[in-house]
Amino acid sequence: MLSTTRRMLLTAALSCALIGPAAAEVAKVRIGLQYGLTYLPVVVGQSAGLFDKNAKALGLPGLDVELTRFSGSTAMNEALLSKNVEAGTLGTAGALIAWDKTRGQQHIKTIGSLSSIVYVLFTNRENIKSFKDFTPNDKIAVPAFNSPQAILLRAMAAKDGDASRADKLMVTLPHPDASAAIMSGKAIGGYFATPPFTQMVEKNPNVHVVMKSTAISDGQKVTGATLTAQQSFVDANPKVAQALLRGLQDADKLIKDDPKQAAEIYLKSEKVQMTVEDVQKILTDGTVSYSTEPEGIELFAKFMIDQGMLRKAPAGWKDVFFPIDGGNNH
Repeated sequence: MLSTTRRMLLTAALSCALIGPAAAEVAKVRIGLQYGLTYLPVVVGQSAGLFDKNAKALGLPGLDVELTRFSGSTAMNEALLSKNVEAGTLGTAGALIAWDKTRGQQHIKTIGSLSSIVYVLFTNRENIKSFKDFTPNDKIAVPAFNSPQAILLRAMAAKDGDASRADKLMVTLPHPDASAAIMSGKAIGGYFATPPFTQMVEKNPNVHVVMKSTAISDGQKVTGATLTAQQSFVDANPKVAQALLRGLQDADKLIKDDPKQAAEIYLKSEKVQMTVEDVQKILTDGTVSYSTEPEGIELFAKFMIDQGMLRKAPAGWKDVFFPIDGGNNH
């Protein structure tokens, strides 16, 4: 016969064995990455070891971050939902659509903002001085009909009293093709650009600026890109999520303090025909600013509601973001 004490010890040991140790957080995170300078903090964070550094500071053994390239929000969303990546970069429109479509299910939300952008509308037509001067013959190139540029153009058309006018003006072209077309003076009369294409186009003497996106967004920049994940990943890996956010904050600081190093990191990650000096200029001319803090999310969501792109608007930006402690930039 077992003594009462031995029975209690045996029961406790059996219970521990059945429950098992608490699940450890992941040591590796796959991040889906899109192309362009708007996503630079992720590249800098990985290349400079900032995610790993913050994971160790939070008591984790370390964090190996693997970047996988995707082109477009559709492929990124599929990778997130199928768990082929743990986190993924999305433009603001894509992040809001993903949040809206996965509410009550996978709950895709934002870990942190990546960058805020001033979009610039160019034309190669001398007679065009404002958005109202565009005619159906002066097509405006945007990367996609659900891109931030397309949403902003519809908002401008609505402000002018004819919301349907923007769709009659827009054509879709990838940024490299659109920038080449606007500078050649053929096929299109307008191009709504983002860096680094903004800086490439503005050098052309036959092209001039019609307006900037700040004219549509009440003077404020708009968050252009975010880092997103599923709720289940963040719940299971709270310190890893925190390390990702803090790594982005450190990357933002590196980009600000050492734009030359950030430019070198970017050119190693993407094969573009630009010099370190070209990229460094973009990082310091004010067209892109890097911060994990969101800008203009509610305004952008309102535009998307008005255009039938969201079923429900967030009550505020916090609805779309995970409540992760960034440590006040530690």
